[in-house]
Amino acid sequence: MDEQLHYEAKDTVGMVLMGSEEAKVIVDLLHEQRPDLTITDDGCYYSIEGKGKIEIDLDEVSERLGRELDVPSFLVIMSSFYGRVHVEERRFGVYAELLDLDSAALPSQK
Repeated sequence: MDEQLHYEAKDTVGMVLMGSEEAKVIVDLLHEQRPDLTITDDGCYYSIEGKGKIEIDLDEVSERLGRELDVPSFLVIMSSFYGRVHVEERRFGVYAELLDLDSAALPSQK
């Protein structure tokens, strides 16, 4: 057998959130900001998939919730992801390419 396998990089990223009040607010916000995302409500969790990147601004989520949602609390409801993750103090993102990350936001390398 002289078959060659060919793999292509895909620019699809995604995450799964456990069903909760916080997840519902995040899903609603993402749906408004990124209508191109595929969001599936599977009852006890939400699957979110899209091209390039998915970013969640926790200040916007907190405002809609009417209470604080910090990164550690967000990470509790996020059960899985695929893509490259970048976490900041008030923002969580999953990216298809490292080039999507602003180098100024990354820790300096010495």
